[in-house]
Amino acid sequence: MATVAAFSALIAAAPAAPAFASAHQMSPPDGGGYGRVESGHQAVSACDTSANDRGVFVRYVTSNPNDGRQHTLRDTDGSSGGCGVANVGPYVITSYQVCSIQTGGTNEKCTSEEWISGR
Repeated sequence: MATVAAFSALIAAAPAAPAFASAHQMSPPDGGGYGRVESGHQAVSACDTSANDRGVFVRYVTSNPNDGRQHTLRDTDGSSGGCGVANVGPYVITSYQVCSIQTGGTNEKCTSEEWISGR
């Protein structure tokens, strides 16, 4: 019993893994796909999973000190298969949001921006 208690105390005292080590994913407010920032925060994807006349895209910012602009990544083939993917290494993605937009470029719906690292 003492061994179990000692082991439990050891586990409780172990530091939590930093958020930097985890992947982040969210869907646009009306569903139909998702945006994902991979663990390590150097790759982002935009995936349209529904043939609903709405495309999915991700807006993101990186830690590159020479580039403070917001980037946009789209899933260019709709729900046909595959996702839009971008690699930003050696920099990391510091924030992102996931959006959908009606075909033709109207009626954009986005999540709130999520800060994930380097804030």
